[in-house]
Amino acid sequence: MSLTQKHLLVVDDNMVNIDLMLDLLEEYGFANVHGINDPRQVLAHCQQQLPDLLLLDIRMPYLDGYAVIEELQHHLAEKMPPIIVLTAQIDDATRQRALAMGVRDFIAKPFKQDEILQRIRITLDVEHRYQIRDKQADTLELMVAKRTQELDRQSRTDPITQLPNRRALNQALQAAALQASGAGLLFIALDGLDDVVRLHGYPIADQLLYFIGQQLRQRLDADCLLGLWGGSELLVIAPTGDAAKLLPLADRLFTCFEQDQTLGELLLPISARIGISGETRHFDTERLVHMAALALPLHGSLTVQCYTPALEAKQRHRLQLQQAIRGATERGEMSLAFQPKLSLATHKILGAEALLRWQHPELGLISPGEFIPLAEASGDILSIGDWVIGEAMRHINEWRALGLLNDDFHIAVNVATRQLMRKDFAPQLLARLAQQQIPERFLALEVTESGLMSDMNHAQQQLAKLAEMNIAVAIDDFGTGQSSLAYIKTLPFSTLKIDRAFVMDLETSAIDRELARTITQLAHSVGCDVVAEGIENSAQAAYLSSIGCEAAQGYFYARPLAAEAFVAWCGAWEPLYSTPPLSLSSHGDR
Repeated sequence: MSLTQKHLLVVDDNMVNIDLMLDLLEEYGFANVHGINDPRQVLAHCQQQLPDLLLLDIRMPYLDGYAVIEELQHHLAEKMPPIIVLTAQIDDATRQRALAMGVRDFIAKPFKQDEILQRIRITLDVEHRYQIRDKQADTLELMVAKRTQELDRQSRTDPITQLPNRRALNQALQAAALQASGAGLLFIALDGLDDVVRLHGYPIADQLLYFIGQQLRQRLDADCLLGLWGGSELLVIAPTGDAAKLLPLADRLFTCFEQDQTLGELLLPISARIGISGETRHFDTERLVHMAALALPLHGSLTVQCYTPALEAKQRHRLQLQQAIRGATERGEMSLAFQPKLSLATHKILGAEALLRWQHPELGLISPGEFIPLAEASGDILSIGDWVIGEAMRHINEWRALGLLNDDFHIAVNVATRQLMRKDFAPQLLARLAQQQIPERFLALEVTESGLMSDMNHAQQQLAKLAEMNIAVAIDDFGTGQSSLAYIKTLPFSTLKIDRAFVMDLETSAIDRELARTITQLAHSVGCDVVAEGIENSAQAAYLSSIGCEAAQGYFYARPLAAEAFVAWCGAWEPLYSTPPLSLSSHGDR
């Protein structure tokens, strides 16, 4: 808009001055000019059509110029138009008062044409620049506001799934906590994404995560919030902390994982586990998330689990054990117990299995079934395993020096999967035996099926080196894992151990009797002998002997004994007694 199109308002109680000003302005092209000779009408005119410039006389009846300015400032505030004062007296007092009220300029009476136009143009030009600047500032402020809003949205959104991220979830939890009406959480852990990354790459894994997020969101009510808590962990915030309502919600979400995920032409297997926590009133946000994480089932166990104080106590005990196990051997808390192995045919002592025991000064005796999986998971089993082998060798040397061992005696040591998979395991073991001057026949190893199946090629290399040096290797707990005839054919081992699970019900279960006989025949067919563990009575021993099982161990003969007690037991053992009569039913019945 050009300056001549601006709206000008002339206010003067003298119509002659108004007409003179209007004629002058119209002569120079100003087409939107109005005049008012009653100052009481100025506010109404400005409210109806706000002028771009007000030419205002100071001395007027009813309302002087100052009163008009005050009235306009009160009603128009920041919309106040610029003002040029028209006055015949421009003394210092008038000037100071007018300037203090925001007047832009002064035009003296009688009017001078050139001066009037110059001052009006300058004022309008400055005001125009102000307006442009204000519009630019408003535009910039709007752009900044939109950008800030977008950045805030991005900062609370996961870029892959487009779901709320942890920051947004925390904000939602804090808002729910302030309402003190309770909330429920479903902590979802996705299993199998790592395999997708390895097989198909990160782009496919990202698409899959987005797809799963959309599937889950479709199964949620509008008042539930789904977000990404971590790389493969999602969190659902529900408005209720009632477990009776959260469990059906978890079941509904699990329908996403009833079959493989379809992504293009790919079928991708993904499973999930859900931990649930809830509070019906006020709650601490961090604590509620922690409770849901604690409730998350471990791999291979349940798929859904609700938080309970007992569950947390169990988890804390597990963590306490995991921390306490490090350095337990150096502190003298661990020891070996020895359970005798005997010939079922002659009842002579063939050797012993070295079993690890942990006596914690505060927690007491801790079961191997409890602490060994923790040590394997943390890697502490490597140092513990080395200590066990060293202790077994020490006892072998001591008992040989005392003349307690004959050439047929051996000590069997359990070897964890992580030990066996070390490239230098076999060479180091052989070097330690040579350093201790212990013949290889005095030491035997027992490995589990799972340890062999995890990396059969590497296991074959390690066991082959041991077999070359005549170190006997037994397959422990045979038949309880994912048994494979492939490793029976491929791996060099000398013994199969029948697990106690097949021994304990021999007297009542025809199926267990047939399984024990089949395992024995299988072992003999590949040139191995058989050890049965967990024998608790003479009837079990008699049946195992009748099917050709060579050796046995169990409470029927002796519990695991401390080293001194084991030596004493060996000294008191009388091998020459008759085999107990066979009291089981037909061997082949099922």
